[in-house]
Amino acid sequence: MWQAATNGLYGNQDDSQPDYNLRGRFKTDQDGSYEFVALLPTAYPVPTDGPVGELLRVAKRWSYRPAHIHVIASFPDHETLVTQIFKKGDDQTADDVVFTASENMLGDFTPDGDQFRLKYDFPLKPGISMLPQAPIPAQAV
Repeated sequence: MWQAATNGLYGNQDDSQPDYNLRGRFKTDQDGSYEFVALLPTAYPVPTDGPVGELLRVAKRWSYRPAHIHVIASFPDHETLVTQIFKKGDDQTADDVVFTASENMLGDFTPDGDQFRLKYDFPLKPGISMLPQAPIPAQAV
């Protein structure tokens, strides 16, 4: 999993963040359950300089991504799932600048004391597991 910091930048975009900040690799329990701690996702703008910015201006689109966490889920003999979990109730989900947010990718981040809790299932289909290059090296786990 990986996500942007509260300033809207990923670790590889922000020299003030440590290497592999807000990135992690996790294994499930025998029953497929998992648990990890993360920040409540933050919305952020995509860069608007250069050709992307020009395209957004011409298309009269705004530049924000809704709050989300990225995930690559894999299991032997199952198709690898590369997805994002968007924050349910985020008004920006309908206007995602890169058109990836959809209803089946919404997660309900519910208050739990001074934190939030998310329960989310990743349905994997039988097939070939083709794991892309992980965004965090195995030795950093």
